[in-house]
Amino acid sequence: MWPSRFLRPPGAPPRIYGHRGVRGTIPENTLAAFEQAIYEGADGIELDTRLCGSGELVVFHDPDLARVTGGQDNRWVHLVPYHELARIELGQNQRIPRLAEVLAWARGRRILVNVEVKGNPGPHLRLARAVQRALAAVPQGERYLQVSSFHPQILVALRALGCPLLLGFLFHEGQRRWHPWQVGSVVGVGALHPERTMCFPWAIQHAQAARKIINVWTVNDEREARDLAALGVDGLITDQPGRIRNAVERSTR
Repeated sequence: MWPSRFLRPPGAPPRIYGHRGVRGTIPENTLAAFEQAIYEGADGIELDTRLCGSGELVVFHDPDLARVTGGQDNRWVHLVPYHELARIELGQNQRIPRLAEVLAWARGRRILVNVEVKGNPGPHLRLARAVQRALAAVPQGERYLQVSSFHPQILVALRALGCPLLLGFLFHEGQRRWHPWQVGSVVGVGALHPERTMCFPWAIQHAQAARKIINVWTVNDEREARDLAALGVDGLITDQPGRIRNAVERSTR
């Protein structure tokens, strides 16, 4: 059985995860964004990680720096060493953090963390090994982490390496032809993370019968959040954790 902290308690609303912390008001995937998500009442955070040019795992979404620098720096993250990434100003005095830094911050607050592993150029096994090394420092008794990815190969590699954490298969509308609800079972993960448009009642019921944890992304509409809560999903990943938490709490009173 997966750690109960990831399961939705009976009679309670779904867990709320701040998508990249929060988005729109504070630079995403930064410590300030994660702090704001918890301030708004999130149970945990969702973050993105990828390898940089010096072989360290950084918390960053895009494969390149173009969007966050307004086109002033178009370099690929996997080619830039961390000492150079750390000098980039993202706004509001925020910088690109290492994964280890964010995990230490989260451990101190005992919050849930969903680590989404982004695909890097090169072998998936190299990336999986880096993730496994980073997570090996987490005490076995503190299962506040789950690891997710759109890439089944990464999840299979992590499982083969003996990763003890909850693994989640992420999927989106464009993967519909894969029959992604079934792919998750084949890969052998304990959690399924569908895009909100993929949450068919029959699919959720089947996943629940298979004892899968279901976390849905990215849910920013209050009515949609309440509908998903009524379907029994375990978690909602949202850009606006405070507003969505209020919406689902009202629906369970």
